[in-house]
Amino acid sequence: MTSGEVVAGPGEGHTPVILLAEDDVLVRFMTAEILRDAGYIVLEAVDASEALALIGTGHPLDLVVSDVRMPGQMDGAGLTYAIKQLRPSLPIVLISSHLEPRMTHAAEAFLSKPYSPSDLLELAEQFVGAQWQTRLSGPTAS
Repeated sequence: MTSGEVVAGPGEGHTPVILLAEDDVLVRFMTAEILRDAGYIVLEAVDASEALALIGTGHPLDLVVSDVRMPGQMDGAGLTYAIKQLRPSLPIVLISSHLEPRMTHAAEAFLSKPYSPSDLLELAEQFVGAQWQTRLSGPTAS
Protein backbone atom coordinates (compact mmCIF):
# COMPACT_ATOMS: atom_id res chain seq x y z
CA MET A 1 0.00 0.00 0.00
CA THR A 2 1.38 3.39 -0.91
CA SER A 3 1.22 6.43 1.31
CA GLY A 4 -2.17 8.08 1.12
CA GLU A 5 -3.84 5.08 -0.53
CA VAL A 6 -7.36 4.47 0.77
CA VAL A 7 -8.44 0.90 1.42
CA ALA A 8 -12.09 0.15 0.72
CA GLY A 9 -14.28 -0.99 3.60
CA PRO A 10 -16.24 -4.21 3.86
CA GLY A 11 -18.58 -4.77 0.98
CA GLU A 12 -18.39 -5.65 -2.65
CA GLY A 13 -15.34 -4.90 -4.74
CA HIS A 14 -12.58 -4.79 -2.15
CA THR A 15 -9.84 -7.17 -1.14
CA PRO A 16 -10.69 -8.54 2.32
CA VAL A 17 -8.44 -7.37 5.15
CA ILE A 18 -7.51 -9.72 8.00
CA LEU A 19 -5.81 -8.67 11.23
CA LEU A 20 -3.56 -11.45 12.52
CA ALA A 21 -2.50 -11.28 16.19
CA GLU A 22 0.18 -13.89 16.91
CA ASP A 23 3.29 -13.55 19.07
CA ASP A 24 5.25 -16.49 17.62
CA VAL A 25 7.11 -14.99 14.66
CA LEU A 26 7.28 -18.24 12.66
CA VAL A 27 3.60 -19.07 13.16
CA ARG A 28 2.66 -15.47 12.33
CA PHE A 29 4.80 -15.52 9.19
CA MET A 30 3.40 -18.84 7.96
CA THR A 31 -0.21 -17.91 8.75
CA ALA A 32 0.13 -14.50 7.10
CA GLU A 33 1.66 -16.09 3.98
CA ILE A 34 -1.16 -18.64 3.72
CA LEU A 35 -3.71 -15.81 3.87
CA ARG A 36 -1.79 -13.54 1.50
CA ASP A 37 -1.32 -16.34 -1.02
CA ALA A 38 -5.11 -16.75 -0.98
CA GLY A 39 -5.52 -13.07 -1.89
CA TYR A 40 -6.17 -11.45 1.50
CA ILE A 41 -4.51 -8.31 2.80
CA VAL A 42 -2.99 -9.17 6.19
CA LEU A 43 -2.13 -6.73 8.96
CA GLU A 44 0.09 -8.25 11.66
CA ALA A 45 0.18 -7.64 15.40
CA VAL A 46 2.53 -9.25 17.93
CA ASP A 47 0.15 -8.97 20.89
CA ALA A 48 -3.28 -7.78 21.98
CA SER A 49 -2.22 -4.18 22.60
CA GLU A 50 -0.78 -3.86 19.10
CA ALA A 51 -3.93 -5.46 17.64
CA LEU A 52 -6.12 -2.96 19.51
CA ALA A 53 -3.93 -0.09 18.32
CA LEU A 54 -4.42 -1.22 14.71
CA ILE A 55 -8.18 -1.55 15.23
CA GLY A 56 -8.21 1.90 16.80
CA THR A 57 -6.87 3.43 13.59
CA GLY A 58 -10.21 2.75 11.92
CA HIS A 59 -8.53 0.75 9.15
CA PRO A 60 -11.16 -1.36 7.37
CA LEU A 61 -11.11 -4.94 8.64
CA ASP A 62 -13.10 -8.00 7.63
CA LEU A 63 -11.76 -10.54 10.14
CA VAL A 64 -9.47 -10.89 13.15
CA VAL A 65 -7.47 -14.10 13.65
CA SER A 66 -5.84 -14.23 17.08
CA ASP A 67 -3.76 -16.65 19.10
CA VAL A 68 -5.06 -17.28 22.62
CA ARG A 69 -1.76 -17.21 24.49
CA MET A 70 0.16 -13.99 23.93
CA PRO A 71 2.46 -11.94 26.14
CA GLY A 72 1.25 -8.79 27.82
CA GLN A 73 -1.65 -7.85 30.03
CA MET A 74 -4.31 -9.27 27.69
CA ASP A 75 -4.52 -12.69 26.08
CA GLY A 76 -6.47 -13.58 22.94
CA ALA A 77 -9.68 -14.34 24.86
CA GLY A 78 -9.56 -10.91 26.48
CA LEU A 79 -8.82 -9.39 23.11
CA THR A 80 -12.07 -10.83 21.71
CA TYR A 81 -14.11 -8.92 24.30
CA ALA A 82 -12.16 -5.70 23.75
CA ILE A 83 -12.71 -5.96 19.99
CA LYS A 84 -16.45 -6.55 20.41
CA GLN A 85 -16.65 -3.35 22.48
CA LEU A 86 -15.05 -1.38 19.64
CA ARG A 87 -16.46 -3.21 16.59
CA PRO A 88 -19.30 -5.57 17.58
CA SER A 89 -19.88 -6.98 14.09
CA LEU A 90 -16.21 -7.76 13.35
CA PRO A 91 -15.81 -11.56 13.26
CA ILE A 92 -13.00 -13.17 15.25
CA VAL A 93 -11.33 -16.58 14.98
CA LEU A 94 -9.22 -17.75 17.93
CA ILE A 95 -6.36 -20.15 17.32
CA SER A 96 -4.45 -22.17 19.90
CA SER A 97 -2.91 -25.54 20.60
CA HIS A 98 -5.71 -25.98 23.11
CA LEU A 99 -8.57 -24.00 24.54
CA GLU A 100 -9.36 -24.64 28.17
CA PRO A 101 -13.03 -25.65 28.54
CA ARG A 102 -13.65 -23.01 31.22
CA MET A 103 -12.14 -20.19 29.13
CA THR A 104 -14.78 -17.81 27.83
CA HIS A 105 -14.37 -15.65 24.77
CA ALA A 106 -16.38 -13.63 22.25
CA ALA A 107 -14.98 -15.23 19.09
CA GLU A 108 -17.20 -16.69 16.40
CA ALA A 109 -14.92 -19.69 15.84
CA PHE A 110 -11.94 -21.61 17.23
CA LEU A 111 -9.19 -23.25 15.17
CA SER A 112 -6.95 -25.78 16.88
CA LYS A 113 -3.18 -25.75 16.28
CA PRO A 114 -1.71 -27.38 14.34
CA TYR A 115 -4.16 -26.58 11.57
CA SER A 116 -4.04 -27.15 7.86
CA PRO A 117 -3.93 -24.22 5.44
CA SER A 118 -7.26 -25.41 4.01
CA ASP A 119 -8.91 -25.28 7.46
CA LEU A 120 -7.65 -21.72 7.98
CA LEU A 121 -8.78 -20.61 4.54
CA GLU A 122 -12.19 -22.26 4.98
CA LEU A 123 -12.80 -20.23 8.14
CA ALA A 124 -11.53 -17.05 6.52
CA GLU A 125 -13.89 -17.52 3.59
CA GLN A 126 -16.77 -18.26 5.95
CA PHE A 127 -16.35 -14.94 7.75
CA VAL A 128 -15.34 -12.62 4.92
CA GLY A 129 -17.51 -14.19 2.26
CA ALA A 130 -20.81 -12.94 0.94
CA GLN A 131 -22.85 -15.00 3.42
CA TRP A 132 -21.27 -13.28 6.45
CA GLN A 133 -21.52 -9.83 4.86
CA THR A 134 -25.21 -10.44 4.08
CA ARG A 135 -25.79 -11.45 7.70
CA LEU A 136 -24.13 -8.20 8.84
CA SER A 137 -26.41 -6.08 6.68
CA GLY A 138 -29.58 -7.84 7.86
CA PRO A 139 -32.00 -6.54 10.50
CA THR A 140 -30.17 -8.32 13.35
CA ALA A 141 -26.72 -6.99 12.48
CA SER A 142 -24.87 -5.29 15.31
